[in-house]
Amino acid sequence: MRCRHRSYLRPTSSRTLMTNSKFPDTSDASPLTSDSIKQHYHRPPSFTDLLPWMEYLPESKTFLLEDGVSLGALFEVLPVGCEARTPAFMTQLRDAIQIAINEAIPERDDAPWVLQIYVQDEPKLTQLNALLASYPSPTVRASDYSQHYQSVMSQHLQAISRPGGLFDDTTVTGSRWQGQQRRIRVVLYRRLISNGKSPAAIEVEEAINDVATKWIASLASAGIKVQRANGQAFYQWLLSWFNPNPPLADGNPEALLQLAPYPGDENLPFGHDFAEQLTLSMPRSDEATASWVFDNMPHTVVTIQSLRRAPDIGHFTAERQAGDQVFSLFDRLPEHTIMAITLTLKPQDTTRNHIAQIKRASVGDSAEASITREDAEHVEREMAQGNKLYPVSMAFYVRGDNQKSLRNNLNRLHALLLPNGLQPIAQEADLLSLDSYIRNLPMAYDADLDKSRRRSRLIFSRHIANLLPFYGRSRGTGHPGLVFYNRGAEPLVFDPLHRDDRKKNAHMLILGPTGAGKSALLVYLLQQMMARHRPRIFIIEAGASFSLLGQHFAHHGLSVNQITLNPNVDVSLPPFTDALRLLDRRHAFNPLSVDESTMEETLDEDDEIEEEGGGRDILGEMEIAARIMITGGDEREDARLTRADRLLIRNAIFLAAKTVKETSRTQVITQDVVNAFQTIATNAELPEHRRNRALEMGDGMALFCSGLAGHFFNRPGQSWPAVDVTILEMGMLAREGYEDQLTVAYLSMMSHINDLVERHQHDDRPTLVVTDEGHIITTNPLLARYVVKITKMWRKLGAWFWIATQNLEDFPDASRKMLNMMEWWLCLVMPKEEVEQIARFKDLNDEQRNLLLSARKEPGKYVEGVVLADKVEALFRNVPPALSLALAMTEKHEKAERAAIMREKNCSELEAVYEIAQRIEQTRA
Repeated sequence: MRCRHRSYLRPTSSRTLMTNSKFPDTSDASPLTSDSIKQHYHRPPSFTDLLPWMEYLPESKTFLLEDGVSLGALFEVLPVGCEARTPAFMTQLRDAIQIAINEAIPERDDAPWVLQIYVQDEPKLTQLNALLASYPSPTVRASDYSQHYQSVMSQHLQAISRPGGLFDDTTVTGSRWQGQQRRIRVVLYRRLISNGKSPAAIEVEEAINDVATKWIASLASAGIKVQRANGQAFYQWLLSWFNPNPPLADGNPEALLQLAPYPGDENLPFGHDFAEQLTLSMPRSDEATASWVFDNMPHTVVTIQSLRRAPDIGHFTAERQAGDQVFSLFDRLPEHTIMAITLTLKPQDTTRNHIAQIKRASVGDSAEASITREDAEHVEREMAQGNKLYPVSMAFYVRGDNQKSLRNNLNRLHALLLPNGLQPIAQEADLLSLDSYIRNLPMAYDADLDKSRRRSRLIFSRHIANLLPFYGRSRGTGHPGLVFYNRGAEPLVFDPLHRDDRKKNAHMLILGPTGAGKSALLVYLLQQMMARHRPRIFIIEAGASFSLLGQHFAHHGLSVNQITLNPNVDVSLPPFTDALRLLDRRHAFNPLSVDESTMEETLDEDDEIEEEGGGRDILGEMEIAARIMITGGDEREDARLTRADRLLIRNAIFLAAKTVKETSRTQVITQDVVNAFQTIATNAELPEHRRNRALEMGDGMALFCSGLAGHFFNRPGQSWPAVDVTILEMGMLAREGYEDQLTVAYLSMMSHINDLVERHQHDDRPTLVVTDEGHIITTNPLLARYVVKITKMWRKLGAWFWIATQNLEDFPDASRKMLNMMEWWLCLVMPKEEVEQIARFKDLNDEQRNLLLSARKEPGKYVEGVVLADKVEALFRNVPPALSLALAMTEKHEKAERAAIMREKNCSELEAVYEIAQRIEQTRA
């Protein structure tokens, strides 16, 4: 540890701080005297001499202070998401924070530990932009589409975080919505008192790191994530603070970090001083306005004199309800405000002695003395119950573009603090404002000097826990596979495809009622997945909602295959393609056997496989397809099927497979199974009622051998091309009256997709199978069982099943197993009755219900939703790039607008989409 010596910081008068040097008057012709020459070497008081930071010590992750002995540590805190939380949850969180304050940091009388907490909103999303650029793998990152989408997101993030924000949120917060990051930083240090002998450097380092470890662990037990920060993080924070409008970078602090990056921790020049690196222009003080001026921008500090009432839990940063609006107090503070809370961990016996002294002094029968004794006794009881008393000082750093702007911001701040229970010291009454600006900086506060300044107040640790900014809004997991925002315009990110973000799987339900923006959300999700993971995507839809997205993907180098199920399209989806694979398995018993034990074994085997986590149940899948074809998807007809009927169906599939193999054909078509039923019906060994039943089922299936159904299901199929994106549009089958054919088509598609998934299981690309309009496609109870059967092995194959629907009302109760299989639920804003529909299939606790019911939307600006997963539960706000909105426009008036642009500009439909995206961006601006 390098040892350097400066004097301790002492209170310096405002007049001293603002003194400017004056050069001697040399207007006359008399020669200069020695004293005059000496005056040329005089300089004004140095601002950096008031700053305590000497250097960063990377080995111990600490900062050496100006006395050459004392050390400090810096942390960054990720707050707990508190949107729509119950009072019980908030109380439990507060109690955990109070325990961390009371127990984690030791109390010392000679040189007490000091904890400083800073919170500020940084209106920039450059950190997220850099994370998005580096998140994909190198191969994906180099692709044309990934680079294109990164540029789209960069422009979008710039638009969100520009001054003034993207829009006025009149529905929820009542303020401008501007992209930002709420940064919470904590400083821990103690100033060692010199008694003629300095402690060993290693002892000082071990002491602070031991306390830091306990502090981090205690907050972690409360669910608060804490990360130790290094010298670079401290440098970047303070460089932007002291250089808010740098001339060197045309007023852009972000650009300044590129021009003057952190010098590193090694090979530093002799005499390197950390504090001297932080001011690139001359700071000055203005006694008349009690402000410091950095880059010609006035800064000042507002000190809190006292608390007017007990603070609420999450007083500053937790959301609160005020009428129809929901916001946190810190949201309403002037832009660039920094709140600083300084807590001194003094021994409680000293405080108890102080209270006892007050109690002894309150003698007499006067009302004042009686009240004082009662208050003292109340304080003693609270302290005895573990509600400790600590000295706390609070201050708010405020700045403005000029003095008028600063005055306006100060007035706004005072107007917010007073009604919220804080008594600020008026600017004209604060004689130590310039000095307080320095004393409230990180590691600059000295508890010994506060005896004369008297700016700290004793506050119960429970109230301190209420005040600390550890209550916030959810920010996700930190993996930006999918990017959303919270109500404070902070990024909220998570990634179902990242193994650390999921416990079981990445299967997902996307639920969005009509008008909630489900189509825009789906387009946005798929764009992000393609840009960051480059999965193979299969989209099964009804309504041509993804045609434009397919064209857009193809325009940027992705291979796309779009298929529409219409009579004039040469598409075949035979549901029994995999039947020949059964002949190689142990299922291959005599298909005409009617042995009872064989029947029981065969019928129960699919359930056994599922319970054991075994392989794919091909026979069970094809049985479901056959049952739908036989019954037409009618629930009453399916209910008539007995276990003996199910055995007949399986026997028919086996017999069809054997017949096809004997004739050297490669695929089993529907007619082959019908013929097998007819063959079984002629078997004299079977009872007559069984033969009649086989004939009846064969006749039912024969409806799928002619007409439109025969076109799709009774012809040999062909392998689909190996492409990046396959879009399967149900076309005519999505119309009313074709429900049975729609269901069989879906089963056949899923079977074909499964073959492709198995074929590519050894490469590094994941697969997404997305079903839109699930309330139309997946209403048959048998279909849910089929999906569970076919997808239960997909986790090992890197394939994930996503289903989007407008509501769950049309889903049968049999869908419970399919929906419970999905770890991820994305639920857009919905009415109370839809929340009750969710409760049919998913057990919801009170907090989850509150989250779902708290989501709101403001047309043309945003739609809110809730993500429910094992590792993340959060309220998110979807504000996608304009391109995502333009690609998802499928309403009639939106199609008409595209057509008008195509005529006006003589361009393609995709070019019209890009034009609409530009118009949306201009409207947002």
